[in-house]
Amino acid sequence: MIDDHALVRMGVRTLVMQQFSACYDVDEAGTLEQGLARLATAQGTIALVLLDLQLPDAKGFAGLRILRRDHPGVPVVVLSGAQDLRIREEAMRLGARAYISKSADAGAMDAWVEVLRQHAEPQAAASAQAPGSAAVRTAQGLGLSPRQVQVLELLLAGLDNQAIALETGLTLGTVKNCVSSIFLGFNVRSRAELLGMFPT
Repeated sequence: MIDDHALVRMGVRTLVMQQFSACYDVDEAGTLEQGLARLATAQGTIALVLLDLQLPDAKGFAGLRILRRDHPGVPVVVLSGAQDLRIREEAMRLGARAYISKSADAGAMDAWVEVLRQHAEPQAAASAQAPGSAAVRTAQGLGLSPRQVQVLELLLAGLDNQAIALETGLTLGTVKNCVSSIFLGFNVRSRAELLGMFPT
């Protein structure tokens, strides 16, 4: 998320962690420069960018134009304090996947969450390795998220939590949450027990 207001970033982080899988992490940047630096080091793990239109170093649509030029494969959802239909239409014309008003009332929250879900879930699914193994099929049948499936495959490949964090770009805490969810889903208490279910 690229927004120069700390309270807005905090609110979005809380919303994402409440509404989505524990395996989603929210990376924050207060300027476009910081956001671009995060994207450059994220190794393709960014599912979605939430972009404020009024940043200290990028006013109006400048930030959106740069993101679409430099990272065309990353979906961008615009956040704005303005409710002007013309601004929304221009943002969409420039390649934004959706436009969310910061002044939306509580009744619009469900739609707000659905916008994020529609654009984040497909990207997370694409970042996971292609399904095919018995473990992946079982995990999908248990309702594990695409991100959890990705972590599961790395677990079965023998990577520890730190290595998984480096491989996926997730924080160590998020990886631990994923591993806990995987253990719960498979009803196991250790890596050894999980590995024993799917011998190579």
